[in-house]
This record gives sequence, C-alpha cells and structure tokens, in this order.
Amino acid sequence: LALITIAASTTLLSAFLHAIRKHRHDYHIHTSYLKSLTISKGALFSYFQPHLISMPTISARGYSSLLSLTQQMIGIQPICDSVLEIWPPALECYAILLPNSLNFPEALLFGAVGGDSMVDGELLSLAMYASSRANECSYCTSHCCSFALRRGVDPMILHNLLKEVSAGKSRTNGEARNDGESNSISNRLSPQESTVIQLAYGLGTVPCTLTVDTVQEVSVLFSSSQIEWLVAAAALFGMFNKLMDGLNIPLETSTYQETKNVMDSNYTLGNAAAGMISTETLETQNTSKPLPSKDDWTNYVVILYQGLRPGGALALDRQLLQGVPATASDCGSYLHGKCGCAFTSVLEWIQHNRFRRGLVAVITRNFVSDNLPLLLKVQMGLTYCQVLENQILGNMLKEVLSFCEEADQTDKELGNEACTLVVDMGKALSYTPSRMTPELVHRLHASEEVTPQMVVELVTFLAVCQVLHRVISFQKVHERA
Repeated sequence: LALITIAASTTLLSAFLHAIRKHRHDYHIHTSYLKSLTISKGALFSYFQPHLISMPTISARGYSSLLSLTQQMIGIQPICDSVLEIWPPALECYAILLPNSLNFPEALLFGAVGGDSMVDGELLSLAMYASSRANECSYCTSHCCSFALRRGVDPMILHNLLKEVSAGKSRTNGEARNDGESNSISNRLSPQESTVIQLAYGLGTVPCTLTVDTVQEVSVLFSSSQIEWLVAAAALFGMFNKLMDGLNIPLETSTYQETKNVMDSNYTLGNAAAGMISTETLETQNTSKPLPSKDDWTNYVVILYQGLRPGGALALDRQLLQGVPATASDCGSYLHGKCGCAFTSVLEWIQHNRFRRGLVAVITRNFVSDNLPLLLKVQMGLTYCQVLENQILGNMLKEVLSFCEEADQTDKELGNEACTLVVDMGKALSYTPSRMTPELVHRLHASEEVTPQMVVELVTFLAVCQVLHRVISFQKVHERA
C-alpha cells in the first residue's frame, strides 16, 4: 500500500510539473516594440504609446496570475493591459469583472457537468463572440474567436455567425428561407447554441435589438441561473468592446493570424485593431497560423494552480472585492452612500453574489472623482444614454448627478479648454464604433491639462455604463416577455 501511494504521488507530481513546464512561458508584445511602432498621430493609440506600462511591471503589481490565466484563455497576454494600467482602476475593473462575470474558473472546469446552475465554456464563448461581433469591436471579436476555438467551438459556427443571426430573424418573423448554406449552418447548431447567438447578438447591438421571442426561447431552454451567466458574459464584453474600440487598442498580429480564416467575410479590422497589423509586411499580413488547439488536461491543471496558489487569482479577487457586501439590499445601500444611486433595477434581478459584487466593485471605482470630476463623467454618461436609447440608465445617472450637485463636488474642475476637449471626446466615444477623429487626437497631443489617465478614466466610465446598459436591456425585454 505504501509503494502504491508513493507511485501514485510521484505520478501526480510528474503530471503537475509537466503541465506547469508546458505552459510556463509568458507570451506578450513587449512595450518597447509597441512604443517603436509607427502609428499615425491621428490615431488615439499614438497618444498612449509613450505611457504604456510593461507586462513585468503589471505582473509585479499583483497581476501575475491574472496574466497567466488570460494567456490560458486567449493564447496571449493582451496589449490592452498595458493601456488600462495607465489609470490603475481600469485594470482593476478588468480583473474584477473577467472572472466574476464568466463564473471563472468553475465554468471552464465544471460547466459541462454543473447542471442547471452553470453554463459551459462553449456557450459562454458564443455569447462573448456574438455580442462583440454585433458591437463591431474587431479586437474583441478576434480574441473571442480565439477563446471559443480553445473551448472547442466548431469553427464553421463562428465563421457563419452572421448567417445564423439572419436565419434566426427570419424564423422569428415566420419567413421561409431556401438558403441551403444558412440551413446547413442551422443544422450544425443545437437549439441552445442558436438561441445564445440570438440573445448575445441582440444585446450587443446599439441600440439593443433583443426581441421578446428570443427571451422566451432562452427561458424555455435555460434555467434562470444559466440565463444570468449568459447575460453576464455579454455584459462583460459590453465593457471590453467599449474599452478596446474606444482606446484604439491594436490587435496582436499573432491573434489575427490564427483567427482571420475563421471569422466571417464581412469582418474588417477597422481603424483601431489595424494599428499593429498595418505596420507589418504584406507577407506577414497574409500569413495564417494553424487554429489554436482545444484545451487539454494541462490547461486545467495550470488554471487550478494559478487560481489557488498563494498570491494567485483567488487572492487577488478577494483583495479587489474587500468590503463589498453580498446581498442586493446591502449592495444598494452601499452604492447609494457612495454615489447617490442604489442601482436597484440592475441589482435586484441578479441572483449570483459574485456577479453582483463584481458589478458593485466596478461601479464604485468609476462613480467617483479621480483625475476627472464625477460631475463631468456623469454628464458624458447621459450623452451616451441617448445614443444607447436607455432611459432607465439615464435616470440612474441623473440620481448620481443630483448627488454630485448636492455634495458640491467642485474639487476636480478643469479649465474651459480641457473641459471642452473632454466633452468632445465623450460625444465621439459614445458611438459604436468610436467617432474619435484625427483632429480630436491632435488636440489631445497638444493639451497641457488633459492627461492619458483622464482619457482612460473617461473610456472606462463609459465602458461600465455599457455593462449596465446590457443588463438593463435584458431586464426590460424579459419583463415584456
């Protein structure tokens, strides 16, 4: 018995060490290379280039496990982290919502056997990909494609997603379709997959186009717990879509090369995502890499290790959520005391504490005056609500606005020229895709008062508004259904 125990322990240790060695290399684009890229001065990323934070610095600030886990999910530690850390609360929001909106790592490890309380990684992948494609974020679409392939999603489903969206609308409208290709794609999909695509795509459009019929189908096929995780995944990418497009983050060449043949023929890089790829040679731009392989047991070992080790992802999560209450009523009181609004119509629908606490932690980091006065951020949020056509969120922001005015929050006032520039940026960033012009970016370069921290803070605030917008949008349609 002792010999068997020793042999088993040795085998397990060898397997563990093999998994760690296999995935021990950090893969990211060095900031020295990013700073050297010849990016047009009219592109917003050029404004951030001198201020990028290196990955080793970010890792040393407590994010080493998060970076490793992100690499497990999408194959690379993404460029966006180097921009987000320019205003540290932005990366904190990323680190909070990523695991707590995707129910990570439980969904990847146990989602397929979690019953009615969980959604597996493949369905979450479709929700992420479809909402990003609908929002026209080229950066997130490519990364979600990579994420989905690693979770085992059929590449043809991803390639033909827009055809399935169109076919779904036709089925909802009772239209007969004789399109053999569309029928072929629909036949590849389970009812759950098809419905998740319609749900997430509807939530991702601006304004929201989610239909009562889709919500009714979702309610038949999934439990209320599962529906919440699907909406949470789409809401998470509400934040990511706005961040990546708004901050003009260039897509990594390697990610583009491994996903370019999977994404549909209508996919374009856009002004933001093309930043790095446009500097490559034509040969490199036209090069395709093999599709990423599906997760195996070594990925799961590394995910567990990076989550559970001292100072790992779970420890970081506890640190970032410290002091945040759990119940909806306590969270509402907590937020009301912080920013004058309980966000009741968002929080009361949510049944999972980790998603609720994640939202509350992100709201409290953004609904404060930091480099920018909260009053100004909320005013930009109200402009954004008009574009989103979300009156409920607008009313919440008006409560915060009244709170700011009553508290006489004037300690962060900007000069007239800087304030005008921030307002002009806020209007441009409210659209999807962003309408930031070269003229606006040149004004940023010339400004002595507006800083890169302010720009990241503004975009992050709007990104959090888009998270809330997607949750509220689902709730509105769900009530009608």
